[in-house]
Amino acid sequence: MLAVAYFAALLARSADRWTARDADLDQIEDVAGLVEFMREVPEDDEDEEEPETSVLLLEQEDVWFAVIRLDADEDPRLFVSDMAAVSRSAYADLLLSGDLLPVGPDGRPAQQPVAAAVGAVGLDDVGAGGIDDALDDDGEADEVGDELLNGSGLNPAADLDEEPGEHRPLHSGPAGDADLLADFGVRASKLVGLCGEGTVPADALADVAEALGAADELEEVR
Repeated sequence: MLAVAYFAALLARSADRWTARDADLDQIEDVAGLVEFMREVPEDDEDEEEPETSVLLLEQEDVWFAVIRLDADEDPRLFVSDMAAVSRSAYADLLLSGDLLPVGPDGRPAQQPVAAAVGAVGLDDVGAGGIDDALDDDGEADEVGDELLNGSGLNPAADLDEEPGEHRPLHSGPAGDADLLADFGVRASKLVGLCGEGTVPADALADVAEALGAADELEEVR
């Protein structure tokens, strides 16, 4: 089996300048670990303070990219270019959460949150009759309805030992906070536009870094 190529770089901004370093995410297991990693100061920069803003750029070659922003004393903000592709990657558990919403071309949320079991399949898969059509006359899930409710056989990212309702979302397209870099000049519509088929993830992240004023710093660690 061919190895899947990933690239990750952490851009940190302090005193109106960016620095960049490689990011090894293999040892990070959860969001708390990611936050700790993004806030830590490298050992060779002990005189530096905690960065005002950190931006983690992550990509799987030719498939998807993710941007994670962390400001001092704030929670992380996340954007992914293809939710379904991320759900099949090694970083699915780290990047995806139940409140990560798909976004439209303008960067606004395309739909409201839905129950986890339904969201795992997608609203379109439930059918025009809604969730009631997945239930029998007694209100219990029939064989077909059970597959809709639990996502059986429909979620390629689901592990065999997952409990019903824990399947990852299957939305194929961008999701998350498309405005996370708006104050740096990266409008939501621009970020969503970088998710199209005409732009490969590496070029998309290069465009993001250029807009931040950190193109040279990113190139040094690539």
